[in-house]
Amino acid sequence: MAVTINIVLGNLKPQLWATNADSVSFVKGALEANGVSVKIGLDNLDPDAINLFFDRFYVEPNLPVKLKTAGIKYGIVCTEAISPQGIWNYGAEGVGPYTFAAFELAAKNAEFVWCQLAESVEVCREINPNSAHLKYGYLSTMESFTRLPAVDRDIDLLMSGMPSKRREMVVAALCDAGHRTVYPGQPVPVYVRDALMARTSLNLSLQKTNKHQIVSVTRICHSVVNRVPLLLEISTSENEFARFCLTTTGEDILHDVRAFIDDTDLDMWAEDRYQQLADELPMGTLMADLLAQTIYSRQ
Repeated sequence: MAVTINIVLGNLKPQLWATNADSVSFVKGALEANGVSVKIGLDNLDPDAINLFFDRFYVEPNLPVKLKTAGIKYGIVCTEAISPQGIWNYGAEGVGPYTFAAFELAAKNAEFVWCQLAESVEVCREINPNSAHLKYGYLSTMESFTRLPAVDRDIDLLMSGMPSKRREMVVAALCDAGHRTVYPGQPVPVYVRDALMARTSLNLSLQKTNKHQIVSVTRICHSVVNRVPLLLEISTSENEFARFCLTTTGEDILHDVRAFIDDTDLDMWAEDRYQQLADELPMGTLMADLLAQTIYSRQ
């Protein structure tokens, strides 16, 4: 069955294009691996395709209603954590109930909702029964750079992503402890991020605030696919992606980082995680299951 997915990014503020770049690339590559034609643009709505939006409609909140009225099909990738009570990101960002209400309206009228995080599936299915877990994993097209030899890596620790005071404080402490640490403090283009990762011994995934407990599956998978070990800050090791990471609760991150750098063969560890991800979570196969569940079964 011929399907065209038209990925539309015009609903996102420009600073979010970089933070969603890996999600878009993973989804695009997995769709194309299953014979789906994929287009990417900003406001290029296609009445003959399924228009796919990532996350909320920041720029034009009323767009979902206009799409429904015009009979234009669209789907949503929910990239955030939503509790069964409709609380956005565990309340960590302090947004009001209007955020969930706007998402609820958009999700209700969508052809499907693909949830990037498993914990969001329950509430999304209450809104739209055709909701499912978008599972990430190994995708060969995401091997986007070659790491420098260990002797040439001039960055010990790299933190990329959205700015936050907490991340700034943790990075400053790591610098003071003698680690060569880089944190741009803002979203950067993927080619800059990749160039930094190629020079890095250990990638970091630090929580934005003390209230956040977000596991960035795309950050993890991209790092593993490119054989860069990643240190994930998380309070529990029960998350399914924690096994692909070195972990820290953050309570004694200086000790944990020092131990991993001094006592772990990071290159061998990264190679093992690469093989594990490729064996256990081939994203092409995972996407085939998702398409069968949410699109092909309804045609």
